[in-house]
Amino acid sequence: MLPWTARTPKDQLVEFVRLRERIDDLSRALLSSATPVFGAVSLPTPNVDAAPELAFIRTASWLYCHYKETGRVGVKFLMDRPAVQSLPEIRSHERLVHALRTWSQHTINPASGNHDRGILKTCSDWFEEVSAVLLPSSNEDWERALHALLGEACEFVSQLTKQVEQIRADEARSQICQQWEDRISRDWPAHRFHTIVSTVASDMGRNTVDPVALFKRSENEIRKALRITNESDLEFAARQCIERVLLAEVSKLLPITGKDIIETLGVEPGKKVGELLQEARKIYEEAQYTRDQLLERLAPLADSTAPSGRPEA
Repeated sequence: MLPWTARTPKDQLVEFVRLRERIDDLSRALLSSATPVFGAVSLPTPNVDAAPELAFIRTASWLYCHYKETGRVGVKFLMDRPAVQSLPEIRSHERLVHALRTWSQHTINPASGNHDRGILKTCSDWFEEVSAVLLPSSNEDWERALHALLGEACEFVSQLTKQVEQIRADEARSQICQQWEDRISRDWPAHRFHTIVSTVASDMGRNTVDPVALFKRSENEIRKALRITNESDLEFAARQCIERVLLAEVSKLLPITGKDIIETLGVEPGKKVGELLQEARKIYEEAQYTRDQLLERLAPLADSTAPSGRPEA
């Protein structure tokens, strides 16, 4: 039995913090940028002496902040190491924390075969393993789950710490550290992407685009493009990807709706409105017209007696 599995949740939490500080100190000493694996987490340390259900939910969120937010780069880099690839329980713990945080903090709709169903199954399978129930309900169920979660978290950070120590002793240490540093240099804060989105949208004449909302919708795609590009100018690479995303977003949205056709062109609700929207889509794909310009192009077709076909330019 691992030393931290026999302890109370409070002892386990103290051990996790000790392990976290250890790995952060090691990575600061190893990397020329002195970047910690985790660093500071703004979410308060959970009170594991509180009501078990509340303590469990807050602990899951707190661990999520470590693995997916402050530790986003370092954790991913260390988990990609060959030695960790051969430890399925370590990789499953990281996925579990993500699933638990989603399950406990968001509304899910677990229909057959969809993503939410997978989240529920991941959580319920784990609860059944550690608490002998599909979903916890009693204080005892939640206490067992909290104890198991913190024990797994200690083992997770312990294994990542071993990876840092192995990198230090590796003959290819300098090359491995450079790869790690390269990932760090490409992990920009969100506000830097927001600025580029705003600039790109303005250059394209799309001043109504919300840069924060667009980046939030496409963050994974944009960050992935920055991670894998061979372009030395990361600013240029980021702009290329954002331009592509913005063009795709713009092409999906017409500047008019059926309501505009009804109210401005005097078309009665019905099939004709749908036909005109289809025609508007064809016109808009050829040129990014404004709302008024697009309605002007549609006007000749608005009369139900007008001949079918495209309006003249």
